[in-house]
Amino acid sequence: MQGQLRRPSSRQSHRRAFLNTRRCKLGSFPGQQTFEPRQSLLGWRTPLAAAALFLAALVSSPTLYAQEAGTVTGRVTDATTAQPLASAQVSIAELGVGALTQQNGRFILVNVPAGTHTVTVQRIGYRNGTSAVTVTVGEATNVDFAIEEEALALDEIIVTGTPGGTQRRALGNSVAQVEAADVVERSTITDMQELLSARAPGLTFQTNNGNVGAGSQIQIRGVSSLELGAQPLIYVDGVRIDNSANKGPALGNSEGAASSLNDFNPQDIESIEVIKGPAAATLYGTEASAGVIQIITKKGLSGAPEFNLMIRQGGNFMRDPAGVLGTKYACPDTAIIPESGRACREADLLSYNAYEIANDWVRQENWNGQDEILQMGHAQGYNLSVRGGTDQVRYFLSGDYSNDEGVLYYNWDKAVRLRGNVSVLFTEDLTIDVSTGYTQGESRFADVPGEGNIFHDLVWSRYNSSISEDPATIFNDRLPYASEKVESLRNYNRFTGSATASYNWNWLTQRLIVGLDKSWDTNSRLIPLDPAGNYEGSYDDETGTGGVLFYGRPSTTNATFDYAATADYQPTDALTFTTSVGAQYYFEELEEITNTGRAFGTNLQTTLNQTAIDQLTLTFEDVQNKSLGVYFQEQVGWADRIFLTGAIRADDNSAFGSGFDLEYYPKVSLAWVLSEESFWPAGAPINSLRLRGAWGKAGRQPDTFAGVTTYTSFQGPAGPGITPFTPGNENVGPEVSTEIELGVDFALFDDRVSGEFTYYDQTVNDALVNQGIAPSLGVPGDVSLNLGELAVSGWEATLSSRLYQSDNVAFDLNLSGDHTQNEIVSLGEGVLESDNFQLGFPYPNVTGTYLDSAAVLNTGVYGNAWCDRGTPEGRPGGESVPCSDLQGFETSLLYGPAYPTYNFAIAPTLTLFNDLQLFALADGEYGRWVADVNTQYAGVYRNTRAAQLRTDPLYLAGNAVGDERYLGRVPADHWKLREVGARYNLPQSLVQRMGADRASISFSGRDLLMLWQKSKTDLGGQKILDVETAGPTTASANTALWTMPSLASVSATLRVSF
Repeated sequence: MQGQLRRPSSRQSHRRAFLNTRRCKLGSFPGQQTFEPRQSLLGWRTPLAAAALFLAALVSSPTLYAQEAGTVTGRVTDATTAQPLASAQVSIAELGVGALTQQNGRFILVNVPAGTHTVTVQRIGYRNGTSAVTVTVGEATNVDFAIEEEALALDEIIVTGTPGGTQRRALGNSVAQVEAADVVERSTITDMQELLSARAPGLTFQTNNGNVGAGSQIQIRGVSSLELGAQPLIYVDGVRIDNSANKGPALGNSEGAASSLNDFNPQDIESIEVIKGPAAATLYGTEASAGVIQIITKKGLSGAPEFNLMIRQGGNFMRDPAGVLGTKYACPDTAIIPESGRACREADLLSYNAYEIANDWVRQENWNGQDEILQMGHAQGYNLSVRGGTDQVRYFLSGDYSNDEGVLYYNWDKAVRLRGNVSVLFTEDLTIDVSTGYTQGESRFADVPGEGNIFHDLVWSRYNSSISEDPATIFNDRLPYASEKVESLRNYNRFTGSATASYNWNWLTQRLIVGLDKSWDTNSRLIPLDPAGNYEGSYDDETGTGGVLFYGRPSTTNATFDYAATADYQPTDALTFTTSVGAQYYFEELEEITNTGRAFGTNLQTTLNQTAIDQLTLTFEDVQNKSLGVYFQEQVGWADRIFLTGAIRADDNSAFGSGFDLEYYPKVSLAWVLSEESFWPAGAPINSLRLRGAWGKAGRQPDTFAGVTTYTSFQGPAGPGITPFTPGNENVGPEVSTEIELGVDFALFDDRVSGEFTYYDQTVNDALVNQGIAPSLGVPGDVSLNLGELAVSGWEATLSSRLYQSDNVAFDLNLSGDHTQNEIVSLGEGVLESDNFQLGFPYPNVTGTYLDSAAVLNTGVYGNAWCDRGTPEGRPGGESVPCSDLQGFETSLLYGPAYPTYNFAIAPTLTLFNDLQLFALADGEYGRWVADVNTQYAGVYRNTRAAQLRTDPLYLAGNAVGDERYLGRVPADHWKLREVGARYNLPQSLVQRMGADRASISFSGRDLLMLWQKSKTDLGGQKILDVETAGPTTASANTALWTMPSLASVSATLRVSF
């Protein structure tokens, strides 16, 4: 062992990086930093390191070399983005002199002896840079470096799913990483959803609503549960946070539309790591089978404080609203054909555009001072941060304010976000990192009173039933004056904080994380007193015309305790053992008080105490969950090229039934860096190749009360009492997902082309299924049982290439794609199949009748309707029979899955003169079916051509026999231009006149163009509004009802660093 050191583990790497920036050695000049020699496991210092230390001390002595030395200065930047790189090691190896670059990428080496020397730059994730410099006595010699990213970055430290952090080369599973700081620096990003969307294969978002302030549901590798949704676990700096995607007041008959992920500020994020399946999530145990997202915020850096200012200005708008609504049709009452079901004579059919007529009303009434009913909503944001510190204390502080408006003037979201992160090196072995973030904001949503909001009143326009010169008749149920009075508000406050203590002692590393994620929300939804009946029937059957106020105060708490210890042992030069043990404890609580008041006395009354006393209801909910897990992991490494890892975790959870014991999750993985073997040919086209594989298990906990029978109180004739409310199952346990994952990482042609490919196959055993119980037992509801089985498989691929590079021009192209599919294998005994729960079907799914043919007997009257009976597997392609003969599931044949089975992304980047970047991102989706009920109701209100003429036999029969393809159910395949923009680094001469170090301006647009859409109408000719706005996690959530299409945006962003 003497004289030879192994590649440091992640713990050693972190320690070395910190130690290299500590105090200067005695006798050195300010600004000079030297490398400290590392110790081997046996405590011996290498002779080379000792010699370097001695030489460094001599070089730094002013009495010996002050008159024979010079200075080397310069700057290190990213070769692609031209952005400065901090914490890069700059050294002259033969002299033992070195320093780390500051935040602006600059470095200085002082007391360098005169003569020619080789300066080397090293940074994890980048290729080394070298340059020969000639130092002149008493002068400063400048040398700048533009270094390129390594294609595979095998030495990069991954912290998610590992006990304290591990180099990528040692992982046997796929972990996607999003360099958030780089993405935000280049493009205009307003929320966390935009930061992640289409940037990691296998990770998908599904837009729920076109409201500003709304969010999206998240999927990783599709859907892998029948009852528990698809939301992954989310961590921020090691602390588990609330991952809800349904925050805020309910909109219409749906849940809240806001995502808790968007509470965080993308400007504060350094990087994001995504673990995609059970094979990678074993160390997170129960709840981790849907994947894990780890958000890592920015930390301080040693050096003078650097201030960064961001100013964003832009607008949100709906793409071509007149075109989105499309041409609608009306028929004068005098043109109705008698006894035809209100069919119209084609010669008398009138066409109109609801948006244009609505704008006539807006200008006539001067509504809100607008020219059009849908505005360009102003979007603005401001961020100021400072980063710096000493060798012992480092800090990152930031403040952010955003105020974004939607296309309806009363839809907005505004928030203040603060962050303070501090790292303290108490000793050379003990470091404590403190991370804190606070958010305070308010959103108002464009709600859906009764049958939709202003937008839906145009989609479902009944202009056809009352032809008039008055443009006010264009609106379906009510005028905008009524819609704008419905107030749906979310006030949100959130604190997320953690403290991480890292203690490194020779061969032993320990890490302790304690943290808290706490949120306080206030949700309210006010439907005012309405004698005119504009809101009658809104939200529930009891609203009437007296008005209603729903008021709720949910509070969520997530507490984390995470301890890990890792011991390194190296018996030979090539063989290494890394042993890790750990324990994790999580506490989660949802506490909510909900009040509902009805029947206001006047339209001036808007509070709960102003509603009728006998119409007040109060509910209180307190749901707690606790989880405890311990794990053991052993990693064996050979020659820093082959890594075999085995682990096991034991979990207990308060949601498990009393008759269920611990659940165990094992894991095995293997990684082999084949290209570093001695037999690998030098100069081979494949310059880097890594093979990997993993097998493992992870779980999903049942509902908190699935294991116990709950009771509710009632007031009986003899007094109060209790009665069973929901049945419990004392033997209920978690769903357990078992996955095998195989993959390859490669780089070609000296890193000009690189990529990854991963295949996975997953089986979900003990899937939770709700089973009805006999009413005679006296307990209503369903019981949760571990009966089902689900099969999931797919692949993910990325390909990055530098297609062209010269001194002034570079063109990069990044491609990614993924495929996922699932199938219901078993539902267990006693569980009846239903429309969506059928063996062999994907889940969730869209089903319905398949109409083969029909005939028109008279105008508006169809006959001779024949339908597809279906195959035994429930697919179309069976015998054609009269539709009236269909029985059972023959009316519920599979249209397709309610989730995308294929996703693709294309991201080209053109760099000119290192200062101008032109970029774009397009993504495509295939395989998903959507139920656009917004479109269906356009036919119900008869403003489509087919609904007016009633001469198409398939349209008439399809509506009658339940062929959903005539009722807004369509394939959602599409390609969208997700992002396009330009970023320009301002000239240095201008920047210096501003007193700044660097500055850039960027222009970008988001969701500007639907490049291709498979289904522009349903089979009945009704226009599809937006194939994106429908959630994928359950069958009902895949319905687009009372939702506005997703919005587009344009923005300009100025960034200045000083």
